Amino acid sequence: MINYKSIIIKLYLIFIGFTISVNAYSQQNSTLFLLHDIPQTNLLNPAVQIKCKWFVGIPLLTSAQFNYSNSTFSYNDLFSTNSGSSSLDMDSFYENIRKTNLISSELHLDLISVGYRTGDYYINFNISEKVNMAITYPGSILELAWKGNTQFLGETEKVNNLRTHTTYYREYALGVSKVWDAYNIFGVRAKLLFGKANIYSGKSEMSIYTDPNTFNLEVDGDININSSYPITINQDADGNISGISTGDLDILNFLMNGKNKGFAIDLGWIHQYNEDITLSASVLDLGFIRWQTDVNNVALKGSFDYSGVGLGTGFDDTEYILDIRDSLFNSYDQTVTQDKYYSWLPTQIYLGGMYQYKPKLGIGLVNRNVIYRNKLHSSLTLSANTTLWKKFTGSLSWSYLNNTYKNVGLALAWHGRGLQFHAVSDNVLGFFKPFDARTLNLRFGFALMLGCPKNKEEELKMSNDYSPMNKGNCYWAEDVQKKYKKKRKKKK
Repeated sequence: MINYKSIIIKLYLIFIGFTISVNAYSQQNSTLFLLHDIPQTNLLNPAVQIKCKWFVGIPLLTSAQFNYSNSTFSYNDLFSTNSGSSSLDMDSFYENIRKTNLISSELHLDLISVGYRTGDYYINFNISEKVNMAITYPGSILELAWKGNTQFLGETEKVNNLRTHTTYYREYALGVSKVWDAYNIFGVRAKLLFGKANIYSGKSEMSIYTDPNTFNLEVDGDININSSYPITINQDADGNISGISTGDLDILNFLMNGKNKGFAIDLGWIHQYNEDITLSASVLDLGFIRWQTDVNNVALKGSFDYSGVGLGTGFDDTEYILDIRDSLFNSYDQTVTQDKYYSWLPTQIYLGGMYQYKPKLGIGLVNRNVIYRNKLHSSLTLSANTTLWKKFTGSLSWSYLNNTYKNVGLALAWHGRGLQFHAVSDNVLGFFKPFDARTLNLRFGFALMLGCPKNKEEELKMSNDYSPMNKGNCYWAEDVQKKYKKKRKKKK
């Protein structure tokens, strides 16, 4: 007989092991993922259900989050302090450079959030404002800037994947979660997106060849950048870009612009592996936005030879850099069009497991993955989760993300009579030592919880009452199992 449960958990471990082997740069939210008693966890896994009948978010205060992530350096990695003065420490900084580096930030604000539970179903609706910024850059460009081009004599150095994806959009989301059987809960969320502003770079390829005898440079490039924002790109008589101008921005029309439409979907799953182990997984932001208002597409393509160099000249010479920039820009074919384009959301994949070590203490493991521009960025979080009192939930976590182990997270949630508050950070130490942090993030909010069970007896009457802090979600599983057996008897 095939042991399906054994197969499931082995696949989990294999996938987590694979993603950990990839260089880990990631944003945040991992500490929150397994805290299913906090309603906002549904944003990370649409399968999560609440205990209460109603969840009503307080407008503008339901859930707000800020994330900053730098895969390569913190301020103190870049600058060293000696005798009270700071100086650029490029040797230390250079040691942290990777092949591909990522800087990103997020600012998300929930405007309206409502959830309703009926029987085995949980239905929720959410409107949120989202601003995401991400820049990837190759380590080779920093290597050229710091060590100069003399180290690449007679070689062709590739400077690819210098890209950005910065976007502001509004999201309307409708989700449904259902207790499927005694061991599984599935959830799905459909999201209608309306883009407001965007900068999205496409192809970004450049190569630099340095002649070993004359030090002349041969530079080839092919770069594309798309934008959706009310600007005008000015060109001279030869078609070269001469500047960028902005007109008066109509704030109301900008905020209510509904022409840049998009769509995305979230998928979630919770599996009761056994009495003590609960597995969770989700895939978020499978979708895109089609941009068609105030669009500009800029393409730079061509090659040129630069001979204004002498022996020993390097890329650390400012005048040299500016001279190359002007020569390169004027030598390339510059094309400006206004064609509609698509931008894809960075897809997120969460895998998590909770082991109920004691009735009020669970040990959790979360692997978070972000697919950004066909690159996988991963992190790993280990947490201890507890319900100290009936109204208080807490979590202490440790994460390996952004190529550093210095990430200690904390989550606190208070459930009062009709009111819920939560605050979560994957690196709470960053608020005490921000100059040492590569990760800074905070999520917090208030909500109304209505129709909640007053005691254990009322909880047991609910068809799918489950909590990862309560013996591995046994109560809802046992109740659904009874219903399943009754149906089988009726069919016979």
